[in-house]
Amino acid sequence: MQIRYFLILVYLCGHNAFSQIDSEDFAQKLHSKTLLHIDKALNYLEKSQQKENDSIFRFKGEWESQMSMKFWFPLLGGENSQYDSNCFTVATVHNILADIYILYPEYQNIPPILDLAFERIMSYQSDGSFNFWNLLPPTQPHQLFENEENRLTRRPNNYPLPLRFIEKAANVANDADDTAAGLLAIYLRNKIKETPIPDSLANIHEIFDQYTDINRNNRMWYNLWQRQGPESGAYLTWLDEEYEFSKGWNPIQEFFHLSTFYLPISKTYPKAYEAYIPYGSNDIDPVINANILRVLKAYDNKESQATKNAIIFIKDELKNNKYHYAATYYPNRYHIPYYVSKAYKNGVDDLRESCELIEAFILKNYKENHHWSSRDIINDGDSLQSTIFAVNSLLNIKGLQSQESQEAILSGIDYIFSKSIEDEHQIYWKGGVFFSGGTVVRDVLHWKSDPVTTAFVLEALIDLRAQLERKYPSLMSSR
Repeated sequence: MQIRYFLILVYLCGHNAFSQIDSEDFAQKLHSKTLLHIDKALNYLEKSQQKENDSIFRFKGEWESQMSMKFWFPLLGGENSQYDSNCFTVATVHNILADIYILYPEYQNIPPILDLAFERIMSYQSDGSFNFWNLLPPTQPHQLFENEENRLTRRPNNYPLPLRFIEKAANVANDADDTAAGLLAIYLRNKIKETPIPDSLANIHEIFDQYTDINRNNRMWYNLWQRQGPESGAYLTWLDEEYEFSKGWNPIQEFFHLSTFYLPISKTYPKAYEAYIPYGSNDIDPVINANILRVLKAYDNKESQATKNAIIFIKDELKNNKYHYAATYYPNRYHIPYYVSKAYKNGVDDLRESCELIEAFILKNYKENHHWSSRDIINDGDSLQSTIFAVNSLLNIKGLQSQESQEAILSGIDYIFSKSIEDEHQIYWKGGVFFSGGTVVRDVLHWKSDPVTTAFVLEALIDLRAQLERKYPSLMSSR
């Protein structure tokens, strides 16, 4: 008798967890709520986009992001937060909206938004690749006793850089992450406009293959700490030549250069108006590798020599459960799951094993805590941003088709809905950490953006809408 009751209880508990989505009435209500939030979030992104230039302080076509220093840090100054114009912010929102429009062209307010954003994205391009920051006049002389008239440098347009050393170091080289985002924007624009991809982009793999973690006479100390490489063969972050030791890299030389970073004899010393690679050493980051794989897949480019190595590198990081620190520039533990699963969803099938590890990691954390959060130092756990990344990851991998994922997704969506901020006909979500300064300032210098976080939510809601409509085709006529 007791066994019989126990079996009934197990059945009811299991059935209750999944009965909601199996009810068309529940699905209808969730679908309607999802559509309403999508409409109002799109209104917010349309209204919050910058419509005109404001000197060099804000640029037409972009969305706000805040470059924020959490507390005082040597050479960078004290706690501060300022509006920052950068490629990654505008390209992130543009590419999410472009994907939405391709799937649901009924959202006719998207194309004008994309037109404004695309022009801004292209302003970051030079020599076929993209930079994080704009080229701007320096705020202070980079060289003593030299005529610097008409010289330009890469730098934040509003955040004050207190020292000449730091402003020279801000003049970073073009990078693989912004280049992947910029090239994806070009691909998506041509797809929407139904125009062919320019012949000049047939060999985009060459942009990334020039800089891989193989046969190098240098090594980034952060990768050494994380036991990443050497000779991983994965894609490197910076698209420029790093410092080369004459007899190969060794830790003694590295320590010498790091301890003399403020002197011109050090490889870490930035030179006036020369593109700078932080610490003079290129680095490897699993998120950036995933983003490169995604754009190569979009272009159907199968020529890259580093693709297999990048996939192995990502898988090894996940096998070792290195969600907290493996990504040099992405400090939230759910950054890697989000970007890797997104590449998988977009056709990088060889990331399947990595995504199985990701799914298990996310579901384990949900079952233990009934929510998701990152380390406390990351925006006090950044629960909203973490939940958005976790839900997107589950939707990208198996979605509502997986009974294990279904309960976690619906719980996460409820939490996301509860954190929305409504203003007349607009809805948005408060920005969490979507990028960092990396390495020593990885937990200190962060970028946050309400529009970027809202775009991440939109991505999840659109995916939820699509999966509900696949399960219940009648929902498609309820619009």
